[in-house]
Amino acid sequence: MNRNVLAPCGTRCGHCSCYIKERTPHCDGCEAQKGRPFWGECKLFVCAKDHDIEHCGLCHDFPCDLFVNQYDPEHGQRSAFMRAGLLAYRKRYGTEKYVEISMKLDNHD
Repeated sequence: MNRNVLAPCGTRCGHCSCYIKERTPHCDGCEAQKGRPFWGECKLFVCAKDHDIEHCGLCHDFPCDLFVNQYDPEHGQRSAFMRAGLLAYRKRYGTEKYVEISMKLDNHD
């Protein structure tokens, strides 16, 4: 599994049009970009690294205001709550099952 497509915030970049190069700017994923996607520095990436955790769902402060207030305006704040649910699932059942369920959700949008 390519960890570059699994952002600490719960976004799975593998289906993003910037990642799959359907639109510009192109992005190689959060890990590959070291938390600096085309739009600037990701505070959630920095926070996860500062807390030495793989993803926000493992943080003792999860979900925090920083998490719920960082979202793509194109998808709205609801997307932050969807990511929170997916990260809670990831924490409980592991990354492999998280990827499996998130891919199913992508196919039903």
